[in-house]
Amino acid sequence: GSNNMKVAVIGGGNASHTLAALFPHNGFETYWLATYEDEAERIKAGMASQGGVIQATFAHQLTPSGLIEGKPVVVSKDPAEVIPFCDVIVMPLPSFSYFDVFTAMKPYLKDNAFICVTPGQGGVDWVAKQVFGTDMLKAKNITIFSTLPMPFNCRITEFGKHVGVQAFKPSYMVGTYPLEKSAEAVAVNVKLFGHGKSIGRVLCVTMLPSNPVLHPQRLYRLCKDWAPGKTLPENPLFYEQMDHESTDLMEIVSKELLAIASKLTELGCDVEVPFVKAYLDFVYPGHESVDTCELFRSEEGFKGFRCPFVELEGGGFEPNFKNRYFTEDIPLGLCVFKGLAD
Repeated sequence: GSNNMKVAVIGGGNASHTLAALFPHNGFETYWLATYEDEAERIKAGMASQGGVIQATFAHQLTPSGLIEGKPVVVSKDPAEVIPFCDVIVMPLPSFSYFDVFTAMKPYLKDNAFICVTPGQGGVDWVAKQVFGTDMLKAKNITIFSTLPMPFNCRITEFGKHVGVQAFKPSYMVGTYPLEKSAEAVAVNVKLFGHGKSIGRVLCVTMLPSNPVLHPQRLYRLCKDWAPGKTLPENPLFYEQMDHESTDLMEIVSKELLAIASKLTELGCDVEVPFVKAYLDFVYPGHESVDTCELFRSEEGFKGFRCPFVELEGGGFEPNFKNRYFTEDIPLGLCVFKGLAD
């Protein structure tokens, strides 16, 4: 059957937990590589305590829905126990990790492998060429593709044991290196996630108005009057309490991205980028008649998520600058857009 491809899941984050349950559930032989600190050991211990499986609970409106279980054949910290066996390597990772992860897997990549990176922004193709070199990528016939949106909105409830999934996206935009492998990359994405549409080169995905156009703008709106030593009175719901001041900022940045894309195209590098509302309508269909703010407030997939704030002992909150909304979406999102513009 089509599910005889062997799949690696890289990392110990929210999405990796979900994939480690979903892929085996869907019949893929799944290998889980967690190289960070003692994550692999903690995952193994968690799974061992519940019959060797990882569990995911999908919200009622999703397919699958309810509780599913998956049993990866290997959970390891060592790339040598995972990478040589896998036809497809799925990396739901922040951009700052690309260099180290590629370096760790470089000696073990099998010929004709596909590397699927999600969200795959922050110049993943540039990092791949830097680490692997174009000669090796060509000689081993490696395909790298970015897929957006990230498949899930999800949060780990118990590390190594269980993850809750609020959204599983129905549609994906795929950007491929090398470009002539686009059709094959889309076919792999369809096997993994049920859908795929090529939008050209990886840069087209890098420039999609996703997290870097959404998260920092909302945070700026909520934190602009905060300063060290001050406290924020509450930790609001990130999406359900959305306001027009936040979405106006998103739309301003999105328009700037459109201008960068049209200049790149004029200079001979074809890039087509949708406006933020059109992108959100692609990812979360059914809100075409309302504005961006109302889409965030009413979409099921956005329910229940708080802001990346930490509660202080004496009451109140302050921003958690270690959260990926800060560490990822600004330096490896907005700064990439500014770099392209410059």
